[in-house]
Amino acid sequence: MIPLSALLLLVGTVTCIVIHNTLEQTADRVLVGSTRTLSLALASPLEARDTVLNLAVQLLQRRARPVPYYSIYEGDRLVAGFAELAPPADYRPPYTNIADRHPPATFPATYRDRKLHRGYVEPEHAHAVLQPAYLYDGTFRGQPARIAAEVRAVAGFAKPLAIQVADHVTDRHEYQMIRYLQVGGGGVLILLISVLLFWWAITWGLAPYSLLHSQVQEANIDPPEHFRMSLPSDMPREAIPLIEAFNRMMERTERATDSIRQFTANASHQMRTPLSILRVHLDVLHSFGAHSDRGKQALQDIAAAVDTLERLLMQLIALERASQEQLDEGQMFDLGEVAAEVMSMRYASAVKQDVEMSYEKPCEDRILARGNSVLASELIGNLVDNAIRYNRPGGLVTIRLMQEGPVACVEIEDDGPGIPPAEREKVFERFYRRSSNMDCLGSGLGLSIVRALADRLGATVQLGDGAHGRGLRVTVRFHAGQ
Repeated sequence: MIPLSALLLLVGTVTCIVIHNTLEQTADRVLVGSTRTLSLALASPLEARDTVLNLAVQLLQRRARPVPYYSIYEGDRLVAGFAELAPPADYRPPYTNIADRHPPATFPATYRDRKLHRGYVEPEHAHAVLQPAYLYDGTFRGQPARIAAEVRAVAGFAKPLAIQVADHVTDRHEYQMIRYLQVGGGGVLILLISVLLFWWAITWGLAPYSLLHSQVQEANIDPPEHFRMSLPSDMPREAIPLIEAFNRMMERTERATDSIRQFTANASHQMRTPLSILRVHLDVLHSFGAHSDRGKQALQDIAAAVDTLERLLMQLIALERASQEQLDEGQMFDLGEVAAEVMSMRYASAVKQDVEMSYEKPCEDRILARGNSVLASELIGNLVDNAIRYNRPGGLVTIRLMQEGPVACVEIEDDGPGIPPAEREKVFERFYRRSSNMDCLGSGLGLSIVRALADRLGATVQLGDGAHGRGLRVTVRFHAGQ
């Protein structure tokens, strides 16, 4: 309301200034016009002069703003009007020249402004004007007055006539004050109406937000498991983006919180075993020393446990990254380039495990797939790691690329023990280990990570038998590029 009040004050001030200037100019125009009307009436033919003069006086008295105070002097003799309205102090007939003693009254030009001759439209009307009409401040009947005066030579009079019309300044000020009060009263009325309208509009506009505030307050008192702001039917459309953004933020927050909780639970559950192994073997080292047979075996087991712990942490981080990574649906990558990079990074590990690796691609053309290349590399890398780890000595791991119409495929095949059909769906569950592989150092997260990454990429993962019914073949199908 403060800016509105300031604006109303500015508008009111400008309006009062315009009213003052307009009324002053209008009143001065009336005075000058009335003086010229009487002057023209005196310049009429002698036989009709008295009649025309009376008509001119009656005309002045019947205007919207009457000007009844006038005087016509010939020297010191009053010809007509009010004797109290004496001629100007410098009125000293006879005039010996036509040089103007006072500058004529002028007013701002209007869109219909005409060229005047000493104040008159017709040049012949100005021939006998010795002093064109001008304005000055004086007194009339003891009160300040605004006076218009003109001096004209008139046939039948020996001396030039001083024609004057007066208006009390107090009358002008009272009239202007009425207009000022009207403007001020209108401004106060507008301000009061604005206060009521703003109060009603703000109360109505903020009512839905009060409802949202109450929902948040209730959630603070009794927190629900999943809090979402409800969207009332009468909610203004300006509030809808706010509510939707808040709910999306709550979804991301809950997803992040659940992810942290799940990560913590998984990490604490899975790290317990390798940490226990580390503690037991550290006790063995402390008891028997590092150079004893038991100490040497303990060092080997400690190294294996550390490797297992490192792999577990990396897989847990990969699993959580798969659920949090933001994807660009239009992103494309070269599946052959990703697969070749994964193979080169795992080659040393395969040699260490006495496993050969093979790479097959049907042509030299690029095979484009839709998705994130980093996540795709993580997915293929986990499959290759499993194929190497669970293979037999002297086994083979084959990475095969194919293009099946709108689908880009990669196959990772090994000739290890494979997975029975009855367990091929269970192995995608977190921390699931096959009973035949309990002696292995796996964490049970490899294929869970593969499934999570595939879901994020919009890809599918299928398990099948390897060549000649031996080993395992994993087929991953991506959406191909256009």
